[in-house]
Amino acid sequence: MRPRYLVLIIPALALVAGCAKQQPQASAEPTVHDIMKNKVDANADALWDLTNPALNNDASLDPAKIDDATWTKMAQRAQAVADAAGELAHLKTLKLINPGETIADQGTFGNQPDEVQDHLNHNPDDFRQFAGVLQADMADVVAGAKAHDARKLTPLIDQLDGVCENCHLEFWYPDQKAYIEKIRKSGGNDPTS
Repeated sequence: MRPRYLVLIIPALALVAGCAKQQPQASAEPTVHDIMKNKVDANADALWDLTNPALNNDASLDPAKIDDATWTKMAQRAQAVADAAGELAHLKTLKLINPGETIADQGTFGNQPDEVQDHLNHNPDDFRQFAGVLQADMADVVAGAKAHDARKLTPLIDQLDGVCENCHLEFWYPDQKAYIEKIRKSGGNDPTS
């Protein structure tokens, strides 16, 4: 009689043990680079692709060159950037990349991933503040696009690159800050604005 019980109990125990091992794992938090590359950059580029054809010679947006579908797409892309910036601002851990991954433009200019990670580790509140500024600016872009307000959007779209570059100067290539400051002080064309 014993072998018969063992034949039933052993498979039942194996089934219970197997189910215990298959509990869903918490999904890993995304990396800063993943959010920046796949959400912020991708949607900001798409936003510029929508606004650039609508620019006048004075670099202001011409509402006559923007149809309803484009206004809607502009609001959607700006919202996607705002959402991604909010995601960056609320990351529990500012992990730049996963082991074995590289960052965009690695080796061409700027710091290496370990240097960027070091800046993130030493200045997490600053990074989150930059992300919050981007999120707020993009919320204004969303509102302007929904209102079809080209006058409101023109300076916001123009400032977007500067908002991005100010953060990049802090975390990705801070060694270029002195160069940018020199340009600003000399009255030259500031590449971050």
